[in-house]
Amino acid sequence: MMKKYSVAINFVLFQLAWFSVFFLKEDALFPVAVTVALMFLFSAHKGRDGKFVVVGLSIGLAIEIIAVTVGVISYGTALIPVWLVLLWVALLFSFRESLNKLFHLPIKLRAPIVWLCTPGSYYAGSKAGVLITLEPLWLFWIIYGAIWFVGFECLRWLDAQSHIRRNDEVLS
Repeated sequence: MMKKYSVAINFVLFQLAWFSVFFLKEDALFPVAVTVALMFLFSAHKGRDGKFVVVGLSIGLAIEIIAVTVGVISYGTALIPVWLVLLWVALLFSFRESLNKLFHLPIKLRAPIVWLCTPGSYYAGSKAGVLITLEPLWLFWIIYGAIWFVGFECLRWLDAQSHIRRNDEVLS
């Protein structure tokens, strides 16, 4: 029965993590950590999802480090805040469940969705005072969208590896 609702549960948990950061900022550590623990607990493929999250986190953090290094985003005094690491873990669990369809879209749909939509989440975070984005906005959108798309394709490749892939899923 849990599998029947796993996509919805995962989606709600990720939204809980994201909005916790949005509203609580650096005070979101506890709710985001609890959310991540629940995502792991509800995972039907703990071993493979755990491997994906551990290895994928290096890709996610590389995306952030590159973006901070080139001046596209800033998190203030921290290179990468702890809440962002936890939010990445939640996102990686979501890629395995509620956002998994993104990995399977053809490139002509996947590229614009990832490139154009992902910076919007960070822009919203900047408006909430969680981070600072490069100005002008259009330049941030182009550069960060490109960085994120390359990182997303790396995560997609990782997801397709036989020792990490869920069951017999194969990317097209």
